[in-house]
Amino acid sequence: MASSTVNRELRTYSPMNRYHTLARAWLEEVTEEDLIAYEGLPGLSCALPAHGEDPLTDLAVDFQRLFGFNVPPYESVFLDPSAMLMAPATARVEAFYRQAGWQPPVDARVGAADHIGLELWLLGDLMGSGRLDMAQALVQGHLAYWLPVLARTLARLDAHAFYAALADETVDAVLALLRPPPGDVVFPELPPAPRYLGHGMPEPEEEDDAGPGLKELVRHLLTPRQAGLYLTRDDLGRLSKRLQLPPVMSSRQRMLTQLFRLAGEYDEVEGLLAGLGAILAAEDAAYAQLAERYPAWAPYARLWQARLEATRALV
Repeated sequence: MASSTVNRELRTYSPMNRYHTLARAWLEEVTEEDLIAYEGLPGLSCALPAHGEDPLTDLAVDFQRLFGFNVPPYESVFLDPSAMLMAPATARVEAFYRQAGWQPPVDARVGAADHIGLELWLLGDLMGSGRLDMAQALVQGHLAYWLPVLARTLARLDAHAFYAALADETVDAVLALLRPPPGDVVFPELPPAPRYLGHGMPEPEEEDDAGPGLKELVRHLLTPRQAGLYLTRDDLGRLSKRLQLPPVMSSRQRMLTQLFRLAGEYDEVEGLLAGLGAILAAEDAAYAQLAERYPAWAPYARLWQARLEATRALV
């Protein structure tokens, strides 16, 4: 979406423009032109660099570090059993778009339709056109599930003040709309993650009484829907550094696998498990705090906390 179009829409502040402003910030790096629009949101304006300052470059670098290197801001990454892009969870979002009679902006630079920026853009359109029931369906059935977990991930990444403020402002804007769900909240029903069949043969099953093997443990920890959080490369790098283990820079799967193996070689398994446990405990406390601030989100918090508890028992 062109910046000129966004800025023209933002000349008059309205609820619709609030969500469009937030969407824009999630979708693309901040430009000098964007600063005028972002100054319209008090939660963002206090974290903006001054006009003409070089920190815009710092923002662009952090945008890539956060969303290009550490955490893809897509619903499927957080809710799909595969934790992958273009998964069944993506199709579920696309079905909602069709139900709403909505198409994403054709010039949005995203890898899939379930990007947080697109969901926020739709929310702005729905609020602006008075389709409040459909907006509530988007919040209850999609954004409330995963946006707070995404925001917590950014908090652990020590994001630039602007992106930290963006996460907080977005959570507030969305959860302020959330009505208490009519019943218990459960994860959307989606197909199980595909399993690799090497040479046509399935992966060997672990013995029931032996506990999960390393491959299964890594898969669990790196699947937010199972683990209760999204572990980033930075999370894993900090754990490795704290234990004074040799650094490994690769995919999350390889990093975590090597982290366990190196912890075994250096007699730091207990330290690694303690470090993981500390992250899980911090997220549990953060979910509880968020539920206290937004009571309607409490059922979603309990859902994620149950996954955290299961993960703590596993490690």
